[in-house]
Amino acid sequence: MGRATRISHRTDDASRALAEVEALAWLLDNSIPVPGTGGRRFGIDAIIGLVPVVGDLLSGGIGLYVVWRGARMGLPRIVVARMLATSAIDLAVGAIPIIGDAFDLWFKANTRNLERMRRQLEHPERSTRGDWAAVLVLLGSVVLAIGVLAWLVVALVSAVVSAF
Repeated sequence: MGRATRISHRTDDASRALAEVEALAWLLDNSIPVPGTGGRRFGIDAIIGLVPVVGDLLSGGIGLYVVWRGARMGLPRIVVARMLATSAIDLAVGAIPIIGDAFDLWFKANTRNLERMRRQLEHPERSTRGDWAAVLVLLGSVVLAIGVLAWLVVALVSAVVSAF
C-alpha cells in the first residue's frame, strides 16, 4: 500500500520531480562560480552553513527534501538509506566549525544524492549490492567510532578516579 503513494518513474510527474531535485541540488551545491579557479563552484548550502547550528540544520532540512523526493519516486529503500546517510554525513561534519564549512565546499551531498537518484532511475534493474555494502561499512564505522569513544571515556574516568 505504501508504494501506491509513490510516483512512478515513468510519468511526467517523475520528470518534474527530477527537474525539481536537479534545480535544488544545483542551487545548494553549484550555483555560484568562483572566479579564477577553472570552473570551481559552490552553492548556497556553503553560505547557509556559515551560520552556526541554525544554518547547518536548515541546509540539512532542505537536503532531506531531495531524499524525500527520491523516496516518493519509488527508489529502493537501500538507495534512500544511502541518500540519508550522505545527508547525515553532510550534517554531522558540516556542523564542525571551519572544518565543516570547508567540507561543505567539497562534499556536495545534494549533488551526490541527485547522481545516485539518476543512476537508479536510468537503470532500475541494476543491483543495489554496492549500496548495501556502503551502508554496512558506514554502520560498522559508526559502531567502531562509538566503541573507541566509549573506551576513551572509560580510560579517562579511570585515570581521573585513580589520580584521587
